[in-house]
Amino acid sequence: MSDNGASSIPPQTFVECGICKGNANISWFCKNCPTSLCDACATTHRTTKQYKSHTIVERTYTVLRLFGPAKIAEQCEVHPEKDISSYCNDCDAPCCISCLVQNHQRHEISTIEDKYLDAERRLNVYYKQLDTDVRPTLEEMEDQAREDVKEDNFMVEKVINNINEFRKDFIQNFNRSCDDLITEVNQISKKTTEAFGGIEKSKKMIDSLKKEIEEKIERGKLDIIKYQPPKLESLIPTIKRRKKVDISFEPSMKILEVMKESVGKIKFKEFEREVMQRSQILRSVHVEKLHSFDSEIDVTSMTTVGNNMAWVMYHSSPTMYLYNDEGKVVRSVTVKGSEGINDMAITQSGEMIVTCTDSKVRRVSVSGKVSTMIDAAPVGCYGVCVTDKQEIVVCMRGQGDKNHVAVYSSDGRSKLREIRGRDGQGGHLITHPYCVVQNGQDLCVVNGGNVVCVDERDNVRWVYDGKQAKLGRSFHPCGICVDKYNNLLVTDNRNHCVHYIDREGGLIQVILTREQTGLQYHRGICVDDDTGHVWVGNPLEKVVIAKYLK
Repeated sequence: MSDNGASSIPPQTFVECGICKGNANISWFCKNCPTSLCDACATTHRTTKQYKSHTIVERTYTVLRLFGPAKIAEQCEVHPEKDISSYCNDCDAPCCISCLVQNHQRHEISTIEDKYLDAERRLNVYYKQLDTDVRPTLEEMEDQAREDVKEDNFMVEKVINNINEFRKDFIQNFNRSCDDLITEVNQISKKTTEAFGGIEKSKKMIDSLKKEIEEKIERGKLDIIKYQPPKLESLIPTIKRRKKVDISFEPSMKILEVMKESVGKIKFKEFEREVMQRSQILRSVHVEKLHSFDSEIDVTSMTTVGNNMAWVMYHSSPTMYLYNDEGKVVRSVTVKGSEGINDMAITQSGEMIVTCTDSKVRRVSVSGKVSTMIDAAPVGCYGVCVTDKQEIVVCMRGQGDKNHVAVYSSDGRSKLREIRGRDGQGGHLITHPYCVVQNGQDLCVVNGGNVVCVDERDNVRWVYDGKQAKLGRSFHPCGICVDKYNNLLVTDNRNHCVHYIDREGGLIQVILTREQTGLQYHRGICVDDDTGHVWVGNPLEKVVIAKYLK
């Protein structure tokens, strides 16, 4: 095993020895010369008094374990007879010994092997990220695309059924209208037929009168004398001849126009898919530490007020401090009667709702006047947030299986409901609520070793347990906030980082790590939507301000 942790590789026959120009067993590299060496020349190099101080290393590369041997261009383009031995960082160009002397004196020079090692380390990280970052994202996008297709197909099928129902109703109504027109035409014909009926009746009456007269003649003279037949004009019906009519059918041009154009409209509204937003944000994640400072107190909770300022609180101090982004205290407020502050939220009117370690929820007016709103003893009051309806949401702990999140009216006088996270099987998932934020119409609760998201009816929408991050230690969430994209930032105290989570509970990326920020034991967190900067604090009196998106 070499110093850089890579396994040895077989000798590379395609590299020449810088001394003997042979290409067998080129397993070594002299950093001082600098040049590649075969086994024999390396032995000679080590034992020769002139070169005893030179550093000879084994030609091994971590990246080769992934891809096999990678050939380095050995011949200098300017001096083909010389091997490339160095790399000029100022000119960003490979060079041989002659190049160094002629063109690169006093430049920053690295050996070609060191440059290669740097490059292969970056490539190694990139190669691994293809599987750890890119592939999972593509798989999530693929799963989401399948869900989108399924959802769209269901919607299309529903629309087609509606069209067929409309067609059925349309045909029925159309047939009914046509039948009504036919009935109307038949009524015209019926009037003419009725006229024929009156003539036929008169003809029958004539036949009846002739028979009656014949019978009277046979009976005798007196019957004939007394018989008075009806007047002749009464036998002719009063039938006024109809005027000549021209009957035709004229279809409704409006219907024809409608049917030529469309029998209806398909309303099609496009909107951004969640996966697209998530993909865009993933590409935008970029951590840049802007500033850090020491606070007056340890930091267990933070609340932003915008304008590059945030409040800092500690559960063992009754005083909270408002800092600007330069680390200077702008204002401080001491909550009288309290020994410590667990959390604080700000109302639309600018008042502060403070949960204190003595089981009380206090209101601090804009002028600084302190009053008690809720006395939850013996239950402890921890995280707090104010919803868009100005309801006060408080995490309640200290009664075992009775732990819950309580929702109060804006004045704190009425307890509106309790949030426990119904799992759909008669159980509750919220058992150790610590802090809470509103995200849209949902509430997201830091709950022991996970984050639980519930809807307005207390139904669990999702649970995030940190396993997606694949970190060394178990997930230990301590602080939570939501940004303007409705994504969540959750501090992980044990792994010294922040989990950036989308609104559906999927991990976007682990950010603001100890390596990126110099911070450890992350605790309080808040985001300034005005600037897009995130503030993170720890219980070691340290605050870091950073960008997390491009």
